[in-house]
Amino acid sequence: MKILQNLIHIIENNRLIERFRLRPVDIRLGVFYTCVKLSSGHAGLAYTPIHDLPEAICCPKAHARMPQAGELLKLYMKTLMDYALEENPLRAAIGVATLNALSAILLDEKDCPYKVAGLGDVLDMVEIRKEDTVGMIGAFPPFIKRLKETCGKLHVFEKNPWLAKEVGMEELQPENLARDILPHCDVLIITGVTLVNHTLEPILKWSGRAREIVLVGPTASLYPEPLFQKGVTTVGGIRINNADRVMEIISQGGSGYDLFERYADRIVLKRIPSPISAA
Repeated sequence: MKILQNLIHIIENNRLIERFRLRPVDIRLGVFYTCVKLSSGHAGLAYTPIHDLPEAICCPKAHARMPQAGELLKLYMKTLMDYALEENPLRAAIGVATLNALSAILLDEKDCPYKVAGLGDVLDMVEIRKEDTVGMIGAFPPFIKRLKETCGKLHVFEKNPWLAKEVGMEELQPENLARDILPHCDVLIITGVTLVNHTLEPILKWSGRAREIVLVGPTASLYPEPLFQKGVTTVGGIRINNADRVMEIISQGGSGYDLFERYADRIVLKRIPSPISAA
């Protein structure tokens, strides 16, 4: 969790909360995404890890797992940030969503060294060679067909059997082979969900050979410095343009398909900072 801890330190060192007098004004735990809106108007999303809550069908146990339901807006920003470090999956989702909202403010700062390198599909800004071995952590259906046509070999790791069936992969590589396969990948595409379940850093440790390491998805919308320091080369996240509408949609069971491109832009950040314009 060093990446998340480092981001919290960056936020604290920039006195972001104090300078903008930030507080949470809305928090929603939707079926697919969790969203946190701040008093500045900025908002952040994170995957809701409902599949990590097998006891959610049992009311007493589910209640015990809920992160202070009905009282979240009374919490300090520091508490919400630190939720990202917790093992409780719902608290972790709220914490990562909070960090994404704060990251949106950092990326808006005039002196931010990380400028948006492009909008839209992150794969358009990643070099995939015909001889490459590509590893994908989390099945991205729109990416799989395209990668099969452009790379030499594709390994997909996906825990959700329903998603595995949807993308037409008869046999997805089991996770316990990650240590054997990832070190041989030239390109690695990783779901931002790994920030919520705290599996990103072990994956990065196994991926030292990769020429490109791409973190992608709404959950991956962090201020990228701690990610770049750990070897990530490209981040494909989102920029929320209408926080209130996003809140409404996710609380009504909406997914990413309901958000793009009307209420959030897909943005790409590259490891080499773009020069700050003299203008």
